[in-house]
Amino acid sequence: MKLRTLLFSFVGLCIAISLQSQSVVTIEGGADNGGSIETTINNDTRTDDVLIYELKRGEFYMMHGPINVDVGNRTIVIRAEAGEGGKPVILRVPLNDVEVGQNVIKGSLTIQNIQYSAMGSDGAITNGWGQFQVSGNNNKLVVEDCLFEFCNGTMFNTDGIENGQVAIFRNNYFRDFHDGSQWWAGRVMNCKVPVDTLIYENNTSTGAGLTVLGQECLMEYGMINHNTFINNSKYPFLNQYWKECYYTNNLFVNANWVGEDRENVATGGQDPDGRATVDNGDGTFTTHEMFHGLVGVDTITTNIWIDSKFYANPADSTGLRDDVNEISDYIWYAADNVCVQSSTLDAYYGGTPDDGITGMPASYLNWGGFGNGPWEVHNVPGIFMNSRTEQLVADHDNIKAENNTVYEFPAEDMGFVTNPLPQAAADVYVEWNRAQYGVPDVTAPGLTPTYFGDYDATTIPGVETETSTVGGITKISDMIEDFSYSKDLKSNIDGLPIGALHWDDIAFDPAASTAAIKAAYASNGIQNRAVASSQFELKNYPNPFGVSTTISFNLKDNSFVNLSVYDVSGRMVAQLINENRAAGENNVQFSPDYAASSTYFFKLTTDFGTETRKMMLLK
Repeated sequence: MKLRTLLFSFVGLCIAISLQSQSVVTIEGGADNGGSIETTINNDTRTDDVLIYELKRGEFYMMHGPINVDVGNRTIVIRAEAGEGGKPVILRVPLNDVEVGQNVIKGSLTIQNIQYSAMGSDGAITNGWGQFQVSGNNNKLVVEDCLFEFCNGTMFNTDGIENGQVAIFRNNYFRDFHDGSQWWAGRVMNCKVPVDTLIYENNTSTGAGLTVLGQECLMEYGMINHNTFINNSKYPFLNQYWKECYYTNNLFVNANWVGEDRENVATGGQDPDGRATVDNGDGTFTTHEMFHGLVGVDTITTNIWIDSKFYANPADSTGLRDDVNEISDYIWYAADNVCVQSSTLDAYYGGTPDDGITGMPASYLNWGGFGNGPWEVHNVPGIFMNSRTEQLVADHDNIKAENNTVYEFPAEDMGFVTNPLPQAAADVYVEWNRAQYGVPDVTAPGLTPTYFGDYDATTIPGVETETSTVGGITKISDMIEDFSYSKDLKSNIDGLPIGALHWDDIAFDPAASTAAIKAAYASNGIQNRAVASSQFELKNYPNPFGVSTTISFNLKDNSFVNLSVYDVSGRMVAQLINENRAAGENNVQFSPDYAASSTYFFKLTTDFGTETRKMMLLK
């Protein structure tokens, strides 16, 4: 539906509000109620701790100005009304050449089941570096079940929450997020401050840049799980400093596809250990490269920004608290992720066209004053972990990475219903990237041919179309593109397909998935790597089982043996053996006293080592 036809019928600001209860205000949409969202929220005088605003399904809402409120530590909730129908659609419609402006919320913000276009009806994306500015210490940002289209710079900027920040993104699609302004544009979230909790689960982003920008700040807890990243030019997550973080079950397709050169991009600026370009004093320079991986971890020091609660001496901001001052204090787990690259980029990565360096892309940047190149572009396709993270994984049992499939097959083998990067789109990306690297006589093209929709804010994505006339989509699988795939890729952790589950209309259960992930981490290697190197021939049969199963293992010598069974939360449900056993084959039966299907882990501990396996009860 072309919105310009609606604008002719605009007759002024008519706000229809019905109070459904003390805490819920319903806002009317449609052409006759333009500006109703910002006017209603900005003029609300209620004193409730939670201020709820419901938008009607199947309605279009035109914002002519910004939301601008200060509610302290209270919460603004903008959500779709309950019931059936398409998501309410929020559009930015400037009046009299006055831009809509930036939404500023001093308080907590929750957005649920909404469709939002950052591009104005005039085709411009203004105030891109923070469509929503959320501030105020100890405040929270929650974004669930939404579709966000277009982004010049950053959709959500939470730099104003310097202490106690919680950010939760679940079940969203961030679509066509990169406008081509720079590599790092197209961010879902900007949070260059310490974060207490970042949960990023079951989201898809296409054409984004640096998806979540946390920079040189400690993030206390992160759960980055079951997401799909497609054609993201830079790193999904810049930050490396985690007290506890789980990168699990994510699908990376052409992620960080632009690469890095040593001299200008991979300068080590995000590394507290100081890897950077060093002046040798004799006219030469030594670059200690630190290419950035898709996942990563690094040491927590007082050189980064940390919440004052983590200082040993908060009064003078010195020292680290005992629970963060050693690497052994961290929990970090990267498991069951899959990285693929489209073969349509192969020729470019191999040095075609030849921009001055045979066999790889070339950079002519001179950011550090080291000359104009050409410099070699490395990290193509984007590496999964950099050497720093790999070393920490090798050196510390609590820093774990397992069962990650990294470029073992091309993206074409996934069997996507929609091709993520056909050759025509790849060719546009290549020319754009060559221009970013300053290759002489190269002009950056527009990125419109790389988008999955029509890149038009005046047409509304609906069910299998870009021209919905009634409301928006009801679910993400309604989109005209389809990133479900035919390849059999299942998580060893929770048994679900790798990546975002909404393309297959699979309901995501965050609590169950989190429990399985934490149990997998605690089990110290439940997956295929341990199976391949088994020294005890530890197994159970049948698996899956209906009533009981036999666990067997082989001892090469006499040993004390403990064999215990745990549920997905990590709670021990049975101790089957806890005694000395003779060398040879051992068998023991496990018959759980539960009626429902469940997943269990059985852990064998001996004098010679420990192994853990997974088994499933199916009722």
